[in-house]
Amino acid sequence: MIFTSSIYKIPIIKNVIVYDETDSTNNRAKDFGKNGCVDGTLVISDCQTAGRGRIGRSFSSPSGEGIYMSLLLKPEIDESLISQVTLLSGLAISRALNNDFQINTNIKWPNDLLLNQKKITGILTEKCEDFIVIGIGINVNNKQFDESIKDIATSLYLETDKEYEREELIEKIMKEFSDLYFTFLKEQNLKSIIDEYNSKLISYDKDIYVIPYEMTGKLNNSYQITDDTLPIFHCMGIAPDGSLICRDSSGKLSQLNTGEISIRNVH
Repeated sequence: MIFTSSIYKIPIIKNVIVYDETDSTNNRAKDFGKNGCVDGTLVISDCQTAGRGRIGRSFSSPSGEGIYMSLLLKPEIDESLISQVTLLSGLAISRALNNDFQINTNIKWPNDLLLNQKKITGILTEKCEDFIVIGIGINVNNKQFDESIKDIATSLYLETDKEYEREELIEKIMKEFSDLYFTFLKEQNLKSIIDEYNSKLISYDKDIYVIPYEMTGKLNNSYQITDDTLPIFHCMGIAPDGSLICRDSSGKLSQLNTGEISIRNVH
């Protein structure tokens, strides 16, 4: 990938490192962070041999098709606020796709983007020493998917029948993220984006299954779950701290934390 000088005009970007291949851009960004690399270092690879997602899941990363990148940041915020950066990332990608490419996506809280009910993006935020790394994987020009995931994954190409310049997509996403991130650093919460985020939230005002982490490995990787043992809540959107506000069958409100549960819509 070749980037013009315009990416360095984005306030959050201070350094760009590009690989033809690496195991994981998050791994590389963490290595750079441990060795004193600057805040705002963006690591990009044409492909990954060991791409990772949330809850230890793999992320398919074939050469020449997707976006695989990680941003190293050193925010001066309380550790409890770090999970909110994941939500900012999802909204930034959704904004860029909508505003610049007229592609309307939904957000699956806390870290996925869906297009026509199928996953196109995964986000993995990791805390390490005095910095964080935000890993983003986007299915862009993928023509096909493995049999095991083709029913739940898609790409921009498959949904729009168009190929996209990945470099342009990256620049548009980083511009949107930069704007959101610096506002977040000032406000230290998500109050200013709650309405916009909820408007894109696929589970907003719908019934959802709440899946404890200890069960996620036992369930089929599907967006349709019919296990009667799982509790059902009504999703009422995100709170200023990024948690998900839900109402149970008795009317009691709870705020669900990203580190404790996963969710699926009830169909």
